Amino acid sequence: MSEPGTGGTAGGGPSAQETYWNQLVLLKVVSGYVRRHRDKQAWWINRIGLFKAIATSGTIGAWAVWKEYAFIWGIVLGVSQVIDAAKEYIPQTKNRRAASDFVSIIENVIIDARFEWYEIFDGKYPADEIMARWRKLAKLLLETEGKYFPDGLPDDPARQKLAEQDASAYFTSNYGVGDSENG
Repeated sequence: MSEPGTGGTAGGGPSAQETYWNQLVLLKVVSGYVRRHRDKQAWWINRIGLFKAIATSGTIGAWAVWKEYAFIWGIVLGVSQVIDAAKEYIPQTKNRRAASDFVSIIENVIIDARFEWYEIFDGKYPADEIMARWRKLAKLLLETEGKYFPDGLPDDPARQKLAEQDASAYFTSNYGVGDSENG
């Protein structure tokens, strides 16, 4: 058995504290993953915006200089206008907005969970209360994912690895331990 308040298990499995800590780490990894997803969407949105700016300005200037290619300039300008009209339907715009909202919510959850972690680590809660708090965090993550990414996020192993490295650095910086150890 573990010491009172630590929430350990007699069967040798993870303690309630470890379970809560692992959920806190998972929240940070998921937040980092979605933040990187958001940034990738922003990269595409910026490229589309740059194309529109160049196409619009460049087409008007080119049209004035090379009037014999007016048909080509008209097509380029038309494509730019169609992209502008469709920007709300371009998946990157929707995905970026969803990712930004998701990250904001999850980072707020992490702030609350970090404060809660100090009390858990100090042994202020028995195992059943810790597990109830863990369940709350797990449900918040699941509900938030379902709301903002009902079809899920694209699987990207490189992004996952970077998010795990970011989380490890975060926990090392804030708690002096890596992502899989309890604080």
